[in-house]
Parts: sequence; structure tokens; C-alpha cells
Amino acid sequence: MTPRVSRTGPRTAVRAVRALVAVLLATCWTALPGASPARAQDPVPLAASGWVTDRAHALDGRAPEVAAALGRLHEDRSVQLFAVYVDDFSGRTAQDWADTTAQQNGLGRDDLLLAVATGPRLYALSVDQGFRLSDQVLGEVARESVEPALRRADWAGAAVGAARDLDTALAGPARRDGSVSASDYVLPVAVLVGAGAVALYAYARRKRRAATRTTPASAPGAGAAGWERDAGVPREPAALEAEADRTLVATDDAIRTSDEELGFAVERFGEAATRPFARALAYARSELATAFRLRQQLDDDPPPQGLALPQGPAPPDEPELPEEGGAARRRMLREILSRCASAGRRLDAEAEAFDAPRAPERDTPRALETVETAFRTLTGRTAAADSTLTALRQRYAESALAPVAHHVEDAKEHLVAATASLNAAHQALDAEDPAEAATHVRTTEATLAGATAFLNAVDRRAAELARAEELLPGALADAQAAVAPARESSPDAGHETLTRAETVLVGVGRARASGPYDPIDALRRVAQAEAALAELGAPAREGGPEHLRALLERVTLTARATAAAAEDLIATRGDAVGCPARTRLWEARRHLAQAAAEAAGPDPAGALAEVRRADTLAQQALALAEADVRNDGDLPGQGEKP
Repeated sequence: MTPRVSRTGPRTAVRAVRALVAVLLATCWTALPGASPARAQDPVPLAASGWVTDRAHALDGRAPEVAAALGRLHEDRSVQLFAVYVDDFSGRTAQDWADTTAQQNGLGRDDLLLAVATGPRLYALSVDQGFRLSDQVLGEVARESVEPALRRADWAGAAVGAARDLDTALAGPARRDGSVSASDYVLPVAVLVGAGAVALYAYARRKRRAATRTTPASAPGAGAAGWERDAGVPREPAALEAEADRTLVATDDAIRTSDEELGFAVERFGEAATRPFARALAYARSELATAFRLRQQLDDDPPPQGLALPQGPAPPDEPELPEEGGAARRRMLREILSRCASAGRRLDAEAEAFDAPRAPERDTPRALETVETAFRTLTGRTAAADSTLTALRQRYAESALAPVAHHVEDAKEHLVAATASLNAAHQALDAEDPAEAATHVRTTEATLAGATAFLNAVDRRAAELARAEELLPGALADAQAAVAPARESSPDAGHETLTRAETVLVGVGRARASGPYDPIDALRRVAQAEAALAELGAPAREGGPEHLRALLERVTLTARATAAAAEDLIATRGDAVGCPARTRLWEARRHLAQAAAEAAGPDPAGALAEVRRADTLAQQALALAEADVRNDGDLPGQGEKP
């Protein structure tokens, strides 16, 4: 969302809605153990000559370049932009520091002050109430020129870019369409990445929740309405398949949203009060699982046997298609739509009773207190997760952390967005509008749920990597013990497979010895090598079922870790993720559940086959989800993240 300027006083702030009072977060983080205090600097007198004051020695000889850019702005547009760099803002908010500095130095209507604290990575832009450019234009300058440079720690480039874009903006017609607010907002550079998306997060998530909460029938093309309105209408297979995919995605989103809402309700009202809706949600989830299983069958080539199609003759509107299997495919797509509609109807049946105790006017102050407590807890967890991620980067390869590499930044951005909705909720309560306050409370709940997902993923990844590291030596030993028997028993045709397996084992051993590596990937590669050796006739390691159970644990770990990474991506950036990735993920979950059931039996071989299939599907789900998000322009590491 475009940053705005508030003009409520003589020196006002260029602020980003996506970073509402982020100074609160900065204060919390620096107060936690492990934060090192920076040298404080009170508002300073600006340099007697020129427009650049560098108290932090941040410009590294580029001060003349900055001064030249600011000089050109003054010469061309009669506007003075002052740039001041300090170590920190001496405990003040960034905006207060900038405004105080501007006032103490007597800056006027045509003067701007860009203040940057290089230590805590904060900045603020102070502008007079009468300045000729609108809030929107100034916000665009901050977003497009200042923020990207500061994100790269290009302190000089921030001022040079601001001067350039101000020059361009001042050459056009001046506008004053910014909105007015008296709140004090600050934009920390550390959470700039992807902040445009988070700016819209609260509104978009609230809108999506309103559209999909408790029933997919509210979503376009989804649920009971999406199916029943077109019942009896013949369709081409391609059109029917496209509708089935849209409906699966919408129903998946509806169930995810309903599950999230159920969690909030359980926290507030207890399990007994929400049990009917929990049962309805379990039923809906089961129907959707069957629908996704049918969709996977349609994707498989050739389609497997084992899941019965609906009984009875095809509907009368459905002609036999000339191509073999065409009519069966159409019936399976119809069944997918029917299952999604069934899920929607069951959730609809419980929706009114579920919503009744959560009416907006009821107990909103207590609900607000609850989310504020959650906010404070998550702020502390964010600092801990940041430390965890830093430690993981020192120990493991970049690929090992790829699924969570930007999660701490994302969590910070969600907390910033949550601050906005908390502020709005308090304002609504002050205005005696509990319904509006309740809306903002729900928005906060959704935003905090996103932050929680990011932080949980970091903790989970740390545990997965540690466990994989523990299991890897045993996996290597088992695989290496199978090499000699495989060599003795394999025919000449198997030598290539044997060589590849040996190469994998040697490579994993070297990676472990040489420095940071990815233990989850290494564990998967060793398990695949051992499976290849077994196919060549290598006898099972002495110990029989015990060895199989050890192998089962290793493959299960890699499968669950990959499925969890795909789940996180869909949960946090699901608007971009289509049906194929979701289908593979649901199927991976099904095979994991089947593996867990069979693992309790006397022979774990069947469980091992199930979990290997789950691992393959999970890898496909993650790759497809990443491709969808990348194509949507929202994948970290594709230009949005530094």
C-alpha cells in the first residue's frame, strides 16, 4: 500500500500504512536479552555548510555525490532536502527524532529532512504541513527510492534516489490527496522486504475470510452454489476440469479459513461450545480429501485402480464421449464438484450456530485483550526465531534453510500489519462502535495467525535439521554396508546404478566433513541410494524389521519436512497456489497417514512404500507451489527479498 503523509502539524511524517507503529516492535526487540545497545545521539544541529550531515560515517567517501544530488534538486526546484545519518535515534521514535531535528534547525515549508539511523536500521522523512507534494507522491518516493537503497545498506543511494524522484515529482502537477492521521508511524528498514504485500494483508485477508469463512459456497465457483447452479448443464471436459480445479482450490481455502476460525473460537469459548462445528469441519475435510484423491487419479498416467466411481449410470445429460475413458473422466470431475458441494453444505448447516456466540457486539474488549496478549507473545518469539535462524545459517547450507529463509522478516511484517488493526480496533472502541472493533479484531487474529505460522515453521525446521543430522550417520553406515553385497549379487546391467549409489554416498560423506550442508537432503539421497542398492539384490541389513523401522523413520522425516514446507507456502501465499500443488499435498498427507497406520503392524515394509510415495508427492507439491508463487511474483528470493 502506498505510504501516506499526515499533515496534522508543522512537521509531519511520511509513513507507510504497512509499517504502522513498527517502532513498537523495534523497541521490544532491542529490549530483549542479547540486544546490544548502540551509541545514542540526540537530535543534532545540521552541518553549517551543505545539505549532508553524516554523524555515523556512513557515506564512505560518497558525501560529495550526495551533496551534488541535493544541490541539483535545490537548483532545479527550489527545494532543500537535508540528509542526516546517525548511529541511532537516542530512544526516540524515528519520526519524533526527525521532526525535532527539523524544528530545532528551523526548516521551512520547502525543506525536507531524511533522517537515517544506521544502527537499528530505521528512517523517517519529515516534511512541512504546507509542502507542495501530496502524501501519496511522497510515499511513492519513499517506497521506490529510499526503501530499496536502505534495504541494501546503500545509505548514500537513499538520499540520491530521493532527490532524483523528488525532482521528477516536482516537475509534474502538485497534488494534495493524502489522508490525515495523527498517529506516529515509523518504517524499520529491517521489515521493508515484501511490505507492499503486507500493507494489503489485513484488508485482503479479512475480505477473503468474509468470502470463504465456514463455507466454500460463498466463493465464486465453489461449494454447493458453484455446483448446484449448473447441475444438468452439459459441459466440455476441459471446461468441467477447469471448474473442478477452481472449486477444489476454493474449498481448500474455505476449510483452511474455517479451521483457523475454529482455533480462535476454541481459545475464546472452549472445545465444548465449538464441538458441533469441529465435527462439521472434520466431515468437510474428509469430503475434500476424497475429491483431491480423485483429482490425483485423473493426473496419474495411467490412472490407478482402487477408488470407485459413483455407482449407477451416468447422468442423462452426459453423452458418451468418443475417446476411450472420456465419460469416466467427466463423471470423476462431477464427483469432485459434488464432494466439494457436500463439504460446503455441512459447514453451512453449522455456520449460524457457530457465529452466534461470536457476534461483533459481544465482549469485544476482552477479545481485543486476548489478541494484544498474543501480539506481545509473538513479538518475543520473533526475536527468538531471529536468533535461531542466525544460528542455523552458521551450521547448515543455504538450501537447508530455503523454506524458512525469510520467515522472520515475514513475521515482523505481519506484526507490523497487526499493529495497524489493533490501533483501528482501539479507535473503534473509543468511538463506541463495537461491530467495527470486532472486525479489526478478526483482522488482527488472521494477521497474527500468519505470523505464528512463519515462526512455527522456523522452530520446526530447526528440529527437523537437528534430527536429520542425528540420523544421517546411521543411514550412511547402513547404505555403505549394502554396497558390497549389491556388487556381488548385481548383474552387469546394474553396475551403473551401483556406481551412482556409491557416488551419492561418497558425496554425502564429503559434504558432512567439509562444512555447512543440508542434512535433510543428504538423508533423502542416502535413503534413495540404499533403496537402489536393495533393488540390485543387496540383502537387508542384519536386524531385519529393526533396520526397516530405522529406514522408515528417515524417509518419514524427509517426507514430513517437505510436506510441511509445501503446507507453509500454501498457507501463507495460497492466493497464488493452484490446484496441482494442493492435490499433491493432500495426497502426500494421505500416504503419510496410511504409513503411520501400517507402521504399527508387524511388517513395516508396506509403511515404507507408502511414505516413499508421500515423499515423492511432497516434493512435487513444493516444487509446484514454488513455481506458482514465483510466477505470481511473490516468491522470496525472486527480486522481493535482498
